[in-house]
Amino acid sequence: MSQIIAHLQTDIVSSVLPYIHKFIHSYIHIMDPMASKYPLWKRVLHKFQARRDIPFRKKFFVGYDLHGNTYWEFTIDGNMSRLRRKLEPFQESLFKLEYFETIPPQWLQWLRRTKRDPPTLLELMEEQVRQQRIKILAMHADQKWQAEKHRLEHEQALKLQAELDRVELENKEFELRQNAFPDDAGTSHRVDEVENQIEGKEKDPWAEADSKKDNPIESAVLKPRK
Repeated sequence: MSQIIAHLQTDIVSSVLPYIHKFIHSYIHIMDPMASKYPLWKRVLHKFQARRDIPFRKKFFVGYDLHGNTYWEFTIDGNMSRLRRKLEPFQESLFKLEYFETIPPQWLQWLRRTKRDPPTLLELMEEQVRQQRIKILAMHADQKWQAEKHRLEHEQALKLQAELDRVELENKEFELRQNAFPDDAGTSHRVDEVENQIEGKEKDPWAEADSKKDNPIESAVLKPRK
């Protein structure tokens, strides 16, 4: 019985052990993002290089960013009150300008001495999470506005279609009335034409001028005295 229990315990441990290792690896990766970029001895060396109580040392490690770049303070002339600052990239590149694409704004401020204290990995991770949250909110806002745009376009299309249907229905009703009373429609049309002709004649100034037979020369002749 004890052998069976021991065998079951061994099976349980062997089945659970990979998940435990995976959890530990994920936990270490979350707590220390540099675990996947630098080996343990390198990180220990960086911590040792960050100490400033060792005499005759002119270069000091300051910190990492999430891309694996390292930041340092150093002196050339031994002036410890005015240390210079520099970046050592995680991966060498042909052009130095490409390094600035991986520098976080917090570290860039520190390099330019507009920020006194260097940022920590926790601050950089929180900033990264904040940026991801902003991107998600912006994506949701874009989806919302796109849905609103489609809704307005659909409403406009429905209104336009309703107006076209109404006009088409009115045209059909008009055609049906004309087909039902063709004589009345023709008579009314002819009456309208006659009325328009009469109005045109009454309002024609040239016809009025031609109708007058007054001679301006006759009216200007002086009659002799008797």
